[in-house]
Amino acid sequence: MGITASDLMSTNVAKLTAEMDLLQMDTVLFKRGVSGAPVVEGTVLVGVASQVDLIRTLWEVQHEVHDRSVSAFASPYPIPLSAIERMAKDAPSIGERLKSIRVGDIMTPDPIVVGPDEPLDALAERMTSDQLHRLPVVDPESGALVGIVSALDIVAAVSRYGLALTD
Repeated sequence: MGITASDLMSTNVAKLTAEMDLLQMDTVLFKRGVSGAPVVEGTVLVGVASQVDLIRTLWEVQHEVHDRSVSAFASPYPIPLSAIERMAKDAPSIGERLKSIRVGDIMTPDPIVVGPDEPLDALAERMTSDQLHRLPVVDPESGALVGIVSALDIVAAVSRYGLALTD
């Protein structure tokens, strides 16, 4: 059968909920070192949200409240903070606005998903054709999130299994 999503997927997935505010979302992504995560309701996948969604919303919020913050790279804080956390601390009106927006407001609902038996070539094709960085893996019967395959997982598979391009 070959290499499938279940062979490649990470099962220790950073998850978001639609009720989280955007500062909570940023904290999850920053602490887990990921750029996006599935949004779940219980175990069922309801959407995906990423740093791109967060940055787009932050841009809109910043222009809406007309605040200026210090550079995200010039932090006076002794503990590691994400750029979003720094901005929220330095421009309280932006922080308050981000606390009022929920992940459910910015997520992509009904994302493209794959099943655990999806073959590697189909995963790579799907990511390439739809310009995706990650594919949630769901149980086909229950809709429960069982893992996630990232673009890095595909690269690791090429390295690990010595896959070669064919002519």
